[in-house]
Amino acid sequence: MKVVVVGSGTAGSNFALFMRKLDRKAEITVIGKEPTMQYSPCALPHVISGTIAKPEDVIVFPNEFYEKQKINLMLNTEVKSIDRERKVVITDKGEVPYDKLVLAVGSKAFVPPIKGVENEGVFTLKSLDDVRRIKAYIAERKPKKALVIGAGLIGLEGAEAFAKLGMEVLVVELMDRLMPTMLDKDTAKLVQEEMEKHGVSFRFGVGVGEIVGSPIRAVKIGDEEVEADLVLVATGVRANVDLAKNAGLEVNRGIVVNEHLQTSDPEVYAIGDCAEVIDAVTGERTLSQLGTTAVRMAKVAAEHIAGKDVSFRPVFNTTITELFGLEIGTFGITEERAKKEGIDVAVGKFKGSTKPEYYPGGKPITVKVIFRKSDRRLIGAQIVGGERVWGRIMTLSALAQKGATVEDVVYLETAYAPPVSPTIDPISVAAEMALRRFR
Repeated sequence: MKVVVVGSGTAGSNFALFMRKLDRKAEITVIGKEPTMQYSPCALPHVISGTIAKPEDVIVFPNEFYEKQKINLMLNTEVKSIDRERKVVITDKGEVPYDKLVLAVGSKAFVPPIKGVENEGVFTLKSLDDVRRIKAYIAERKPKKALVIGAGLIGLEGAEAFAKLGMEVLVVELMDRLMPTMLDKDTAKLVQEEMEKHGVSFRFGVGVGEIVGSPIRAVKIGDEEVEADLVLVATGVRANVDLAKNAGLEVNRGIVVNEHLQTSDPEVYAIGDCAEVIDAVTGERTLSQLGTTAVRMAKVAAEHIAGKDVSFRPVFNTTITELFGLEIGTFGITEERAKKEGIDVAVGKFKGSTKPEYYPGGKPITVKVIFRKSDRRLIGAQIVGGERVWGRIMTLSALAQKGATVEDVVYLETAYAPPVSPTIDPISVAAEMALRRFR
């Protein structure tokens, strides 16, 4: 069996390795534009700050590792088109036949049509080359004032990196808060306050009109012109769908797939940032552009091609980050979005400590949980705290994936020891607050 993968990022690389474990005889070929296989895009801001020494450190395995697994690599190669009738992938280096084709073509940074966005000193943060360009610019120009357009994950992590390098940082966001798709106003405010303590400023509800100068010297925000000598455009990403669309496959915001990750052509699969899957809360089609999602998709697609009856489950988009030591974890739907979707919810919120009040060293933690009133199920959570957010958001996400109700979280069996956690965990207390709204 000839299995061809288009895309050498997280989804494509992991698929190739999973496929090789399941089928030792399959002829597996990975075609990628970049010169390396999988690296971690989530680590790129930490390369800018210097926490990770150099860009090459985020490459997961060297190319030789894949070659030892008898995976054929066609890197530095561009796919021009797909001929589904002949079952061949047409590249700038020739044709590659397939029995099964996996599209792991990822996403690209969305750059809005701002005047001057092409000027020297304006960057996106999506690839190793982006990081190399940013680091070279910083080394040469030694910028003092950075402006970040967009207050999503990449924008905030980029802002943190610039601040750690001693720059004055301003984040501009069209919406009324940071991380607007993941946090409600109350939890977003906690993150904003912490970032402001470290010198990051915010402007909400305004857009960028023009980037002035090349190299840049200022940015026009509304009617105001502010000084800046580095700009990061972090206004989100868009799924790469052109290859699939031109091949006659069904696409919307992403490439449409079924529960087995097959496209409208059952011999062609799509995984990772480019694939459009099902939202676990609304049941609608959505994108899940997370590294963890890419790996799970890779596993399901490989197992299905190998003959197993497996399905990719609807997503809650469980996410975590850390900014200046503050951990932020989220999944599912926000309270604001639930209202827009017409979902009647009961919300519980609790601010406490990660340890008992009598034990030294505890850090503040705020837990917000969201339950759907119609079936009492957990459909979202936001946690902001100084430590141990990861374990709590993972616990709540796992409960939601199993259909847990408000009572399940209230009476959840948790672990306790004074140096580690309180006797009644903050997630259970928050659920208790929500339970009162059912009565």
